[in-house]
Amino acid sequence: MKLKYYFLSLVLATSCGFALTSCDDDDDPVVVEAPELTFDTDGALRVKIGEENKTLVPVVTGGGQYNAYSLDEEIAKAVIEDGQLYVEGFKNGSTRIVVSDANSKYKMLTVNVYTTEELTLNHTECNIVSVLGFSATNNECAVELGNGSYKISSDNPLVSASIDEETGEITLTATSKKDEYTATVTVTDISNLSAEINVTVQCSLDPFTQSELDELMAAEESLIDYNGSHSSYFEYYKKVPMESTTENGYTYTGWNKTSYYGYDHVHRLRYPEGTAVGVETDGQLLMQSGYSPTTHDGKIKILADDATHFVGIYYKVDLDKEKIDRGYVVWVK
Repeated sequence: MKLKYYFLSLVLATSCGFALTSCDDDDDPVVVEAPELTFDTDGALRVKIGEENKTLVPVVTGGGQYNAYSLDEEIAKAVIEDGQLYVEGFKNGSTRIVVSDANSKYKMLTVNVYTTEELTLNHTECNIVSVLGFSATNNECAVELGNGSYKISSDNPLVSASIDEETGEITLTATSKKDEYTATVTVTDISNLSAEINVTVQCSLDPFTQSELDELMAAEESLIDYNGSHSSYFEYYKKVPMESTTENGYTYTGWNKTSYYGYDHVHRLRYPEGTAVGVETDGQLLMQSGYSPTTHDGKIKILADDATHFVGIYYKVDLDKEKIDRGYVVWVK
């Protein structure tokens, strides 16, 4: 550490240099100015990581017998081989080296250490498909080779993009519209290298993804939902058994509870009596909280109806609003 600060103080103190010579004892001293220490670059020296990539320090003028000291040897070190001064890179980043010559001239040189000359991604195309009006996330894209300190941007506000600046793992999220749209996502690294991902976003008119349906089928407790929410009273009366009744040619299946104060709380599917499992039919999702009943017309499909559980879904595709209203009743008997 003392040597480092000694070098730094000399850089500040020796902005110019000279030498004194004389021909004999009777001559006046002759002042000979030492050449300035200069480099063949006005910017930074770029050095690729690896012993095989050692880079010669670009000295143009100086007094010879060059030496150097790195301010951060974890990033780069100065080495002398065959009388030549080189810099070897070890880790992505930037540091400075202090170079000296035989005339005690000192000069600072910035060194940028990198891994690759080309930023590469594991995917340059990405397709995101989501239920109409719902968002979906893709985590398949990532940096394969780059120099770290990654940043990411999207030219379409409908597609959000984030990246782990160290690992290069990318997250893309988009909400589908009825019409397909695209975005260009750009990744850059600390060396200002860049690469692009062409993103295409499409909608699905299937009201639920297969993974969502699988979760409903595997549920171990009764559930209700309409567009991501349900009556808060369901949490209070969750243990009240659901029921299935038939009236005037229609079956009503779901949750129906009258509170202590006489208010009805309802979340039921209404569909034609005898509707078979797996068959889409016209029907309604009936909801009520207190004195405010609501009827949602749409399609009903019964996914399961046996001695242990009932799973029924409701949905209505609205292309004008670019959304799908959806809900369900899961009855664990």
